[in-house]
Amino acid sequence: MELMYPIAIIICLILSILLFFVKFNRKGKYTNGKKVANTKYIKETEYYKTKLKKYKILSTTIKILSIICILITSILVARPITVQNRSEDKYNRDILLGLDISTSECEVNLELAKKIREMIPKIKGDRIGIVIYNTAPVVFCPLTDDYDYIIECLDVIERQSKIVMENNGRIPISFDEEGLETIKFWDGGATANSLERGSSLVGDGLAGTLFSFPNLKTDNQRTRIIIFATDNAVSGDETLSLEEACELCKKYDINLYAYCPSIDMNEYTSEEKINSYRKAVEENGGGKFYTGNLDRMTASIVDEIKETKASLLKTSKKTYVTDHPEIFSICIIIVFFILIIIEKRVRV
Repeated sequence: MELMYPIAIIICLILSILLFFVKFNRKGKYTNGKKVANTKYIKETEYYKTKLKKYKILSTTIKILSIICILITSILVARPITVQNRSEDKYNRDILLGLDISTSECEVNLELAKKIREMIPKIKGDRIGIVIYNTAPVVFCPLTDDYDYIIECLDVIERQSKIVMENNGRIPISFDEEGLETIKFWDGGATANSLERGSSLVGDGLAGTLFSFPNLKTDNQRTRIIIFATDNAVSGDETLSLEEACELCKKYDINLYAYCPSIDMNEYTSEEKINSYRKAVEENGGGKFYTGNLDRMTASIVDEIKETKASLLKTSKKTYVTDHPEIFSICIIIVFFILIIIEKRVRV
């Protein structure tokens, strides 16, 4: 235990000494009344001597207890505390959701956004981010543990998926507030150079998701997870193929979970596309592949994420200051009550 303001003790000690000499140590003076003559006989009686002795003992006790009160009060003013320096390690995982936002994937993205929302309470503590891609990948939600913001981003994905589904797979054009959100989501960076390069460039989307992890090349101790969704209906020239992107995931030790809608869920996919997607994920990326039932996929991913070790995100040093007024407060209350009792006896 230590004192935050030790100077208070010194000040109170000085005041106590001054009080003792000014108040307690001065000889009494007659200011009112008259002196009684011939008191010598009374002072020699045993009764008088006993009363005087008792008075001196009690008055001395009062003086001592008063000084103790001042000292205890000074300690309280000085603020007794304990200071502890602790290092707090924060462990978690980095999880990126990579979504193909070509209009053929609206139904899948709508359901997947709902499933991720349901997953969040089960993986709280982990950082989650979202990358959307079509022609090019765009970080839609950077890695964060601000789950309210993540849910806001998922709300946008759900809302925009519904808008396109209700418009028969076409992106509506309007310039009101809702329309501007739609334009920004569908025709922003994710469709950059789409006329020249095409759409649903899956390999670029996975590579872009991969390289959205911070410190990827310098920190190989982080636990990183990608949940990737596409129908694998590539329509254009990729910078990296899906196989090459999966190999990069394996190189950087990424836990890859890939999803593809089944044929009955998406008319743009096929058995051939599903099989090539599966092969790239499992053989080139060392990941896990899912198709069809989203409930089975998300339940499996949650279980596996929990089994995946969390890695150290950061070590923060914090100083904790704890006040300890309890014992001194109790002491001063006890001394105060003793003073009251003795003071009444002195008057008697």
